[in-house]
Amino acid sequence: MKPKHWTILTTGGIILIAAFLYLRAPIIMGDWTKQTVYLSAINYIHCQIADASPKLLLIDDDAGDGIYEIKDICDELGMKATYAMIPMKTSRAICDTLVAWQREGFGIAIHGYKHHRWKEWSVDSILADIGLCESYMKQRGFDMKKIRIVVPPYGCNTRNIREAIQRKGYQMVTGAHIINPDTSVFQIGRIFITKDTDPLEVKRLLLRAKEGRAFAVIGTHSSHPEEFSKEKTKTILKMAQDMGFQ
Repeated sequence: MKPKHWTILTTGGIILIAAFLYLRAPIIMGDWTKQTVYLSAINYIHCQIADASPKLLLIDDDAGDGIYEIKDICDELGMKATYAMIPMKTSRAICDTLVAWQREGFGIAIHGYKHHRWKEWSVDSILADIGLCESYMKQRGFDMKKIRIVVPPYGCNTRNIREAIQRKGYQMVTGAHIINPDTSVFQIGRIFITKDTDPLEVKRLLLRAKEGRAFAVIGTHSSHPEEFSKEKTKTILKMAQDMGFQ
């Protein structure tokens, strides 16, 4: 066990570094990153002092008929998923269901108005597309204050995409297979689960995340039966829970 004075000194040092970066950020990084540095430092300190449990988030892309499969898993395991919906490809019935589930604590993410690729788009075009999503979702009854994640269609990741999402103040799911240091990072990497996913390989990644008290994201495509496995998804999520992920 680390001496109490060592923990105090370490925490104090983190605060000083965070304060320096916070003040310098408008010059060296930009306003959004300034906020991220601050939140990351607070997140780290909080984990050191109060909450050492690793975090897990499930994001289901292209919300369609498969949302009920994910809901079944969540109800059985006592967890909440985040659904990335496409306004012009989501039926009214599915949309109304997601509105109701959001009120129960499930998350909603933006996934493009028509699921067009943003790879070659300008910042203004991407901002306009996100704006269409926001307008539609607000009209349908979603609580926009609770929506904080954008999942770019097809996992595209360009400078223009990052800039547009940063301007909107959202977090961005990149599609990358990485372990996130905390819940406040801008680019969120995820571990995608398909019929071909090896649970042992996922366990290896989750162990890395657990050792670093990190933030792991599981991605699924429940509305694509050719790649989705309800049983494998449930097995991996249950494994994560048994490892202490919350």
